Amino acid sequence: MANLEQLRQKVKNITDYSPDLSQFNDQLDDLINDAYYSIWTMKRWNFATKLSTLRFHVDITPSSHTSTETTLSVTKGSRLVTLSAGIEALDFYKHKWEGQPIEIENMEYTISKIESTTVIILDVPYQQDTDSSTKAWKIKKRWYDLPEDCLELLYVGHRDYPYVSATGTQNPYGKSTGLMARREEDLNLRTDYEMDYAEAYITSPTQFTKPGENINISTISTSGANFQSGNFYEFCYAFVRNGKVGALSEPAVIEVENNNYGIVVKFRSWDDTAIAALVKSSYQQPDNYEGYRKVVLWNMNFDRVSAERTGLACWVYVVNGTNTTENNINSSRYIQRVEVEDTASQLVIKKTDQLNNLAERYIEIDGQFQQIRPYPRVNGYDFEQESANDAYSNLVQPKDFVREGVIRYLVKPQPMTLKTDTPNMPYEFHQLIVYKALEDIYLKLGQQSLATTYERKYTKEVANLAKRYVDKIDQQVRRGQFAMGRAPAVYDGSTFRKLS
Repeated sequence: MANLEQLRQKVKNITDYSPDLSQFNDQLDDLINDAYYSIWTMKRWNFATKLSTLRFHVDITPSSHTSTETTLSVTKGSRLVTLSAGIEALDFYKHKWEGQPIEIENMEYTISKIESTTVIILDVPYQQDTDSSTKAWKIKKRWYDLPEDCLELLYVGHRDYPYVSATGTQNPYGKSTGLMARREEDLNLRTDYEMDYAEAYITSPTQFTKPGENINISTISTSGANFQSGNFYEFCYAFVRNGKVGALSEPAVIEVENNNYGIVVKFRSWDDTAIAALVKSSYQQPDNYEGYRKVVLWNMNFDRVSAERTGLACWVYVVNGTNTTENNINSSRYIQRVEVEDTASQLVIKKTDQLNNLAERYIEIDGQFQQIRPYPRVNGYDFEQESANDAYSNLVQPKDFVREGVIRYLVKPQPMTLKTDTPNMPYEFHQLIVYKALEDIYLKLGQQSLATTYERKYTKEVANLAKRYVDKIDQQVRRGQFAMGRAPAVYDGSTFRKLS
């Protein structure tokens, strides 16, 4: 197996040019990653697929998620919606419900933001008569986000797992058929039609999360902080909208000048204005940053003593760590990323274990993410889930109703940024990455003949590997036969067992 450092040395060896300059190495690493992406996206390689589950959510109604019937208070001309009782699932899965429709008195609105278990902000002012205790409301889950690392969706369906409830020999429900949006519109299917499972899914328009802008970093004397003087750190931030992370802001480096200080990360626009949504009382008009929470990331590929990058930036989320008592290392919140509310303009990082290299890495998604709309809208469940807390009273699962489907998709690879990162593909492909990188290098240098030579090598080897790593469906058409003497054998389609 070859890691990034070995691939880089292989390219240097072939080109017979191997300066030990960080700028040159970074440019070479960029070309190697470009070659990696080019090969990965060339075909639907069977090693480039990933299986995952898709959690379906049932409608939230006045009596579904609480022990008492919950009423809703709305005022004509206001976007503020208040529930009479808290709904844990609404806040716990806030990213799942923001951007979804809420039906009030037979009129649908879109949820712009969920502030708490009892407070919802609509996208437009309420248009009907004021009602302080209406029971005619329903929150629906219509659109489902695909994973951030999804390049192309290949399969959606209901199988006999993860909830093993099937009896007999046939799988429950089965595959959901993919429909193009134009075809669904021609058929004029009912958007709000619901069932226990989805027979199809419709591709929805791609959503976009705006990129971060500027950042300002300083240190502060604060209780409980443990950063030590003489260390350097590099940070940036990104917006989060409906659970999806946008492109990164401009990074910045900070030096800790005193022992036991904290680090203040301030979110700024390009004109050096604080980025924060307005705190409103009437909620009549949304602003540009409403619902845009922020996450902070730090560069793991960074020398804290010399204040220099040791390669391409490797961005990792700042997590809760042991910042507070309930964020103890045994707490469910310890390794979760910190999300700053849309109304806040800064984050104070107190503990060094909030910069944990075991935390999730940033996925280069540029703010684009995909959605699907199951048809019919899934409004059924396999079992009811009761709420539970961890040892530090943090909610780890709310009262909810569980049904999960299975998805298979082409996955976007993690960029190779650390020296020991390896391509997530069979070792036979590693040499192809070198060939493709050499083609780009020689094209950049204007040496067309050498670029053509490596292009031919690359094309030939890709064709050979496609025979091994691209799935093909074999078909053999046969005419029907008459049974002679006895009835033909009948097989169960889900297990291939002979039925007696």
